[in-house]
Amino acid sequence: MTLGILCPGQSAQAPDMIDRLRGEPEAASVFDAFHDVMGATIDAVLSEGRLHENAIAQPVICAVELAAFSVIKHNIPDPSHFAGYSIGELAAYGCAGSMSAKDLIRLAILRAKLMDEAYPAPSGMIAIRGLREATLAPICTANTVHIAICNGDDRFVVAGPVENIAAATVDAERHGAHVTRLPVKVASHTPLMHTAVSAFAKALEETEFKTPTVPVLAGIDGASVRSRDMAIQRLSAQMETRIDWQGCMESLKEIGCTTLLELLPGGDLSSMAKDRLPSISSRSMIEFKSIDAAAEWVSRKEV
Repeated sequence: MTLGILCPGQSAQAPDMIDRLRGEPEAASVFDAFHDVMGATIDAVLSEGRLHENAIAQPVICAVELAAFSVIKHNIPDPSHFAGYSIGELAAYGCAGSMSAKDLIRLAILRAKLMDEAYPAPSGMIAIRGLREATLAPICTANTVHIAICNGDDRFVVAGPVENIAAATVDAERHGAHVTRLPVKVASHTPLMHTAVSAFAKALEETEFKTPTVPVLAGIDGASVRSRDMAIQRLSAQMETRIDWQGCMESLKEIGCTTLLELLPGGDLSSMAKDRLPSISSRSMIEFKSIDAAAEWVSRKEV
């Protein structure tokens, strides 16, 4: 078995997202770091009803994913690659040993702050299914929005100002698309984030950021990142650059992954992998009642 670990992005966070992690010492260590950096316990933050605010969502997602991997990693084979979706790419480097839990959470907070400041006007993201890029691109141009993520030949995420997103939704639906408004309040992975890039790259440079112990796929092109310098360049560039998740899935297949496990709290990445990569066994930790059950499923795969 060749194992790939998937690190989800925003939209799946919920108040009960850490229930499976309670009582686990490895998770408690990460959540202690979260408390030290955020100045509040993760339970307090989860109960505030602000989980879809950028400033809360990004550090929470990173903490939960690092906690989940810290708990399960001793009971599964060593992964060959990590792949992270949007903020999940930063979390992937935390899981791959590039930084401490505190530094991961600090960087997630800073990333959110820089993105909010880069374009402070109300903005958001929509998922569009059923249109090829040749049809979608002119709609985006006409409404001054941007393709932020490519998930498949007819599956995209579009981002931009709220009023422009609303107009693009109408046009896309008129062309037969299925459009879903995402609970994300920032135009990630678009030129609107340009002013955040250099500041985040500088922060990464000044952090004790190590070469990952396991390669991490770059979200913008699916390349295997094996060096500190390349990691910093790709992590900062992805803030204003379209994510090619379709390319990342192809890379996982080409690498030879036979099993994919998506970390808490997401389920969309493993679902997409099931659709696009049917020859690869793909599941999410949310499908299991416990971390032990998830580890058992992974371990049952033929080695």
